[in-house]
Amino acid sequence: MSQGPDNMKAECFGEEAKRFLVDSLEYPRPTKVFVDHPGSEKADFKQQLIDAAMQFIDVVDEKCKTLPVLPDLAKKLGPQVKPAYIALGTAGFVFFIFLMMIGFNAITNIICFAYPAVAAIKAMQAKEPGYDEQWLTYFMIFGMFHVIESFYPELLTEYAFYVLVKLLLLVWCFLPMSMGAKKIYNIAVKKIVTVVSKSESKTE
Repeated sequence: MSQGPDNMKAECFGEEAKRFLVDSLEYPRPTKVFVDHPGSEKADFKQQLIDAAMQFIDVVDEKCKTLPVLPDLAKKLGPQVKPAYIALGTAGFVFFIFLMMIGFNAITNIICFAYPAVAAIKAMQAKEPGYDEQWLTYFMIFGMFHVIESFYPELLTEYAFYVLVKLLLLVWCFLPMSMGAKKIYNIAVKKIVTVVSKSESKTE
């Protein structure tokens, strides 16, 4: 049976209405896809942080499972509680109490002395090239902070940002990725030593 002109118009109108409805429903989707696109730098950086944190928790959790108390305590607290959560939470609480007791500057001094001292001894024993420039310059900078603090103790109490700047600078100086102390030696210390040695040779 052939369709009349009215029926054909109604079917065409119905098809156009369906396409318009589908397009209107799908229109907001590109914005969501653009924001959460896995190739964007923000999404990748955030995902990398999450993955690194989860890997660290898994490593701690595997070590905590070998302890006699933590696995049983985690089971009592709930199925979603990992032994690593208890261990990290306890460590964070102890660190906070320790921070309140001795102060942030004392912890900064411990961190910025202990690791560089061990790294300097290892580099000296292995006779790594340039270890003297790196570690002698580092401990000169470390000692310079103590000399400044002995003359101006107000830096530790009246200027809250001082200890943070000190920590960041010293960490930059001793980290193997940056080796900032060696850079400071090449930029400033080496030139100063050259000028001083020349002046001494002239006086002699």
